[in-house]
Amino acid sequence: MKKYLILPLCATFCLTAGCAEDFPTVLNHDYYEENTTPAQPDVTEQTVRLGTYNLWISNKGTGDYLWTNRRDVLAQSIVNNDWDIFGFQEANGTIQSELPKLVADKGGNYEWWFVGRDSQDGKSGEALGIAYDPDRFTLSDQHYYWLSPTPDEMSYGWDELGYHRIACCAVVTDKRYGKQFLLTVTHMPLADMARSEAAKVIVEREQMYNKLGMPSVLVGDMNATPDDAASATFRTHWNDAYQTVDARFVSGPVGTFNGHKTSTDLSVSTARIDYIYTRGPLALKSYRVDNSVYGGIYPSDHCPVTIQVDFDYDAPEAPQIEGAGTESDPWQINSTADWNAVAESINGAEADATYQTTHFYALTADIDFKGQSALPISYAASTIYFQGEFDGRGHTIRNVEMTASGSSFGLFGANDGRIHDLNVEDLSLSTAFKTAGGVVGTNRGVIDGVTFRGQIVGTGEASVLGGIAGQNQGVIVNCGNRGGSIEAVNLDSGVKGENLGGIVGQISKGSDGVGNYVINCYSWIERIASNNNNLGGIVGIISDDSFVINCYATLADVSQNDSYASSVGYNKKGNVWNVYGNEACPSGQKNADWIVGNDSKKDGSVWAESVGTLLSLDEMKSGAVTVPSSGKECASLVEALNTGAELYDQLPDGTLPTKPGESLREWVASDTYPVLK
Repeated sequence: MKKYLILPLCATFCLTAGCAEDFPTVLNHDYYEENTTPAQPDVTEQTVRLGTYNLWISNKGTGDYLWTNRRDVLAQSIVNNDWDIFGFQEANGTIQSELPKLVADKGGNYEWWFVGRDSQDGKSGEALGIAYDPDRFTLSDQHYYWLSPTPDEMSYGWDELGYHRIACCAVVTDKRYGKQFLLTVTHMPLADMARSEAAKVIVEREQMYNKLGMPSVLVGDMNATPDDAASATFRTHWNDAYQTVDARFVSGPVGTFNGHKTSTDLSVSTARIDYIYTRGPLALKSYRVDNSVYGGIYPSDHCPVTIQVDFDYDAPEAPQIEGAGTESDPWQINSTADWNAVAESINGAEADATYQTTHFYALTADIDFKGQSALPISYAASTIYFQGEFDGRGHTIRNVEMTASGSSFGLFGANDGRIHDLNVEDLSLSTAFKTAGGVVGTNRGVIDGVTFRGQIVGTGEASVLGGIAGQNQGVIVNCGNRGGSIEAVNLDSGVKGENLGGIVGQISKGSDGVGNYVINCYSWIERIASNNNNLGGIVGIISDDSFVINCYATLADVSQNDSYASSVGYNKKGNVWNVYGNEACPSGQKNADWIVGNDSKKDGSVWAESVGTLLSLDEMKSGAVTVPSSGKECASLVEALNTGAELYDQLPDGTLPTKPGESLREWVASDTYPVLK
């Protein structure tokens, strides 16, 4: 194939000597054929210049290739390629701290998203990522994952044991023209099996994150020749841009790996290991490999690759949400688009955003996310607390699939406001981070009248998981877990995987030093599993001075190490009062056949002893029940729970520190177990 040198239309993309006085720039023509009269592709202002560049880590090289000697030419190379957006690899700490400023000083205008491969939070180790013109693009729905059998946890893949390998992706929105596409960036393994299997993972994740079928671009250092098994897998899902674009608009050599040697023969396909793949509604205009040398050296051991492309997928118009965000006129959410628009606005944390974390919201219809992405509300790299009011009005959000990449995660990342009268059904959440809940990750506010059913899987460092909330530093009242499972699996060595509960993983003191509450709640969770401690149908662990009051749990299936029970895994000087558990559920060694697995510190601030009882499932459905705190005989568990609520209301002033002001709802019978009105 004859190659053509394409001179871009913009004047800033200079490849002739004199582009920078300190390092003359020339094309290395020695190892490919160049046509002197290239054709020009049909580009417009809407055309996107998109690239990929392996930057070569800073701690290698000698002489001219020391980082301190090549960093300026690398920055100049980026500026000269004049990308609108590009993916990059091998950005270690020094490059992350220095390169953005070097590029900016030379006139490049980029925001940088770095994803480190060597920590669960993506902040440590050698990074890959996306650099983009913030005046033109925004990134949303960002994800990263490991190329391994367990993609959601930091892990090695198959026979690649020396390096963690990752990929990241984001929905890119072109603010000027209202277009969208999914961009995935990766640095593939060196080992054959790992590379072959990793390609399958990337295809699967693209399908997971691109359910709407928007244009999709995959870029990266694939460590694979065109005839490699991984390349073949990618071609089943994407088009290889080099093979797809009109041959008249292909320029530069075939190969991309120069090894920092200007004598490297780049005319052979075996030197081609960096790729751009495309699929979906788009028009590919040109393809180019840039093998410019700067002052006699290559800026990196890889040559950057560029495509010019038009995307043909309109970003969904922002929904017109009725309301004003006030208590009397809340924002009215009635669709998936409404929900995601609110989430994106809140998560951006912009002072002038339309939808603010302090506003009032109301769900005015059921929302079904089947086949669509759902953004969590109040969620970002640094914790954002929802501080307003969300009124579910009894409606249901269902069929939500979420994979976490943050410190506190759930349908709401963190709450310091009021969330009430909401049902969440068939939510599937996978997280490798410490704290997660089906509805709220970390709660410092009030959750009232909320139900949850679904599956929560914690990997990696996950250790505080709950159906309603992961961690509670506020009030959870009148809530129910209506079934599903919570599991901590495939845990890294040294990771505890503890504190799992059907309602909440951990109840702890707040910043004011006062204990917090779970009151008038029920849990029908079917399975809680971990290889460590503090597992309970209602709560995993109650920390000092906190409370579990007038609740019941039906949990029978618990896989555990120690401190586990049908209701409370570990009571650490907390207060347990009028709590009912399933007598069929095993209990921790220290308290066999009890509602509390580990109750060794029986000195709660209000009730020195845990007050509760075990019932059979049949007794929970029908039959007489004794209220533990009073000894009153009741005809049913419904009556006993309502009696417990009355006793709570009648507690003398001052009995409970900062007693919550929320009213306890009435218990009624159902086809199975008691529920709340």
